[in-house]
Amino acid sequence: MRDQAAALREAPTRAETLASGERDAIVFGSGKGGVGKSVLSVAVAREFARAGKRTLLLDGAQNQGNLHILLGVRPAAPLTALLAGDVTAADLLVPVAPGLSLLPADSGAETLYGLGAIDRARLHHRLSGLYDRFDAVIVDGGPGLESVVRAAGIRASRLIVVTAPEPAALSDAYALMKICHLQLPSLALEVMVNRVDADEEGQAVHDRLRLAAQRFLNRDIGYLGCLHEQEALRLAARRPGAMLETEVQGIGTIVARLLSPSDQVPSEGMETRGIAS
Repeated sequence: MRDQAAALREAPTRAETLASGERDAIVFGSGKGGVGKSVLSVAVAREFARAGKRTLLLDGAQNQGNLHILLGVRPAAPLTALLAGDVTAADLLVPVAPGLSLLPADSGAETLYGLGAIDRARLHHRLSGLYDRFDAVIVDGGPGLESVVRAAGIRASRLIVVTAPEPAALSDAYALMKICHLQLPSLALEVMVNRVDADEEGQAVHDRLRLAAQRFLNRDIGYLGCLHEQEALRLAARRPGAMLETEVQGIGTIVARLLSPSDQVPSEGMETRGIAS
């Protein structure tokens, strides 16, 4: 983590970003695959665009990218072309819906695989230069802890930890919160629970994670809300492009909370509070 921490220290802080008027991002992470993080990132980005926001959806996986597959589009150029100086970051943008552009990632590129932590952070920092062209930026942090921490460490206003009511998902969600708290203590952390059977189940999941964060990290975490199990989402994930046509029940409430200025959480420690804390 030493190289990772050094790279993050080179990035602008949250306070510097706000002072400069630059756009920052909402990062979605999970720690565990299979909880619906990528699908929800797409759904939220689409709703931002529908609300009239010029929205950027960025695949933060870098070398395990799959958002372009989920959306049924072809990348304009690989990230390796950006590294080689053959294209600019703007050349990588792919329009996927009115008001919504995708910045895709590569998958299995040998050049990216060989990059060190600092070079990976610098690549993401270069991509984040596009944020100011948009009204809203949604980042799918990618699989694992390192990818999410890297994405959250560069011009992010909040990290949405997506989890599910399963023991393994809860364990990985707490691990992600712990690492982000240690690496990025001023970043707002909020929980979003997917695939619940009832609203009470989502609240119970948040309460467990919140209690652990208070007891062991000495901080509070916000609750963004929950989404029920939806067969339409499961089927849409199997058909490229279908997510852009699939209505997600309950996503409007989530997006309304994200769009509310009163829900910004720039504080630290036990002072940190999110939505409906």
